[in-house]
Amino acid sequence: MITSPEMLRAAVALLVLGGAFYVVLRWVMAPLLIHLGRGVEYTLNVMAFGLLFPEYCWTRAQRRVSGHAAAFAYVYGDAVCALAEAGHRCAGILLSALHTVAVRLGHRGSLWVGVLGAAALVVPRWLGP
Repeated sequence: MITSPEMLRAAVALLVLGGAFYVVLRWVMAPLLIHLGRGVEYTLNVMAFGLLFPEYCWTRAQRRVSGHAAAFAYVYGDAVCALAEAGHRCAGILLSALHTVAVRLGHRGSLWVGVLGAAALVVPRWLGP
């Protein structure tokens, strides 16, 4: 059985979370996605560097010993670069689409999405196990 104080707590939580989601969706999301794009690009570049650096060290040592690079070196480097480029493209497309949606989202849309997001978090706790 749901008591009145529990219902009041759930209603206040719904209003506070709905208001917070509204503010984030309306004014924070679009600039955040621009910075997130830069962060994703930087992270992908660091990951590609991390995958290529051991191969670079191995190829450099191989060239000192035998005078030429190992056969797999160029294939591995091309595969890592292609994977990084695919990651850049996917992230660019996804973040661009999300940014477009965030910019076009008006007051009413932000309010509805905020209330629905808050309800998704509050109502399962309100109903209990």
